[in-house]
Amino acid sequence: MPEENNEFQKGKVEYRAVELRASLLDVEGGQSLLKILDGRAIVFDTPTPIYQDYEGTQYYEQIHHDALNGVDLSNVVLKYNHSAHVPPLASTKAGTLDLKVDDTGLEITARMANTTQASDIHELVQTGHLDKMSFAFTVAKDAFDPKTNTRTIFNFDKIFDVSVVDFPAYEQTSVSARSYIQAQQEVRMQIEQQEKEQREKELKEIELREIEAKDARLKELFRKTML
Repeated sequence: MPEENNEFQKGKVEYRAVELRASLLDVEGGQSLLKILDGRAIVFDTPTPIYQDYEGTQYYEQIHHDALNGVDLSNVVLKYNHSAHVPPLASTKAGTLDLKVDDTGLEITARMANTTQASDIHELVQTGHLDKMSFAFTVAKDAFDPKTNTRTIFNFDKIFDVSVVDFPAYEQTSVSARSYIQAQQEVRMQIEQQEKEQREKELKEIELREIEAKDARLKELFRKTML
């Protein structure tokens, strides 16, 4: 059974890579073509390899189909390389970024801002120079199954942004996975230590009761011999 871990990494922003596509949409009335980016940012119930340790052990992550239940998606932005120094390319608040949760996962559609930067990024995506996105999130509840080396995210706390990236955040993912695994190992070690201490305490109590019972028998035998 997965071991629940509600506190670990709470508030820690993580990143995951997703696929990205670009297209143009003709608009009626002689307006400029809309620059569209679309893709599926999250896929539910699909174990995905995220980290392999030096011994070759593979670790996985999957997102539960209820992970987005109750998550506020009203203020998510489309960024470039998760940068806080670059103006958003689209946003849910402005009505230019659509996030649709369905049975499969989270689908995104962005109508990019009419800026030089947005045009450049759209062109690079359309020509295949950029083809990946990453989404930034924090976790409210997750668990780790040591039998399958699989982390399950049961609930997201917040989705911060979806971002066009030069390189998917594999290194961040790897670091996050190592941290998660190490934390799980520490938790298991603490549990094992607590169980060991509890067993030792119970053994001492048993030994103490046996000594007390032996003393009682000796006292009773001594009392009888004195009669």
